[in-house]
Amino acid sequence: MTVNREEYAKAVAQMVELAQGGTGGGRVAAQVVLSAYNGWDYQLDVADMGNLDRANHAAAMQVIQGRYDTGCEPHSVLENGERVFQGLRKQWSNLHVYERGKKDCPTCDGRGLVFKNYDDEDGTPCTRCDGKGRVCRCNA
Repeated sequence: MTVNREEYAKAVAQMVELAQGGTGGGRVAAQVVLSAYNGWDYQLDVADMGNLDRANHAAAMQVIQGRYDTGCEPHSVLENGERVFQGLRKQWSNLHVYERGKKDCPTCDGRGLVFKNYDDEDGTPCTRCDGKGRVCRCNA
């Protein structure tokens, strides 16, 4: 299978849209596009690909193949791509290799915010993890 630039751009856009949602599939999509963007700082857990439905799995595979076939970084095929990827890096900072060895903070359940009850929309930053949602396994 060869992926051209147009197909690559479409697959990147699909994965970015999914990643911006914050679901389990979004976490996998973020791993795919961030790894294609900067594989040194973000790495894809291949086993997580099983969390995608067929359509999103196919798009993820097109991103991987398209990165190889086109030689283009994913942000370069999107309008305002650098800004979009800065947002993804911020949203999914827990996927950075420095954070991957940590576990979700038990105080805030990995959200970085503490809520008085689960129906609240506004929370306060968690003091245990400094709002990052992740803590060292030795401190958990």
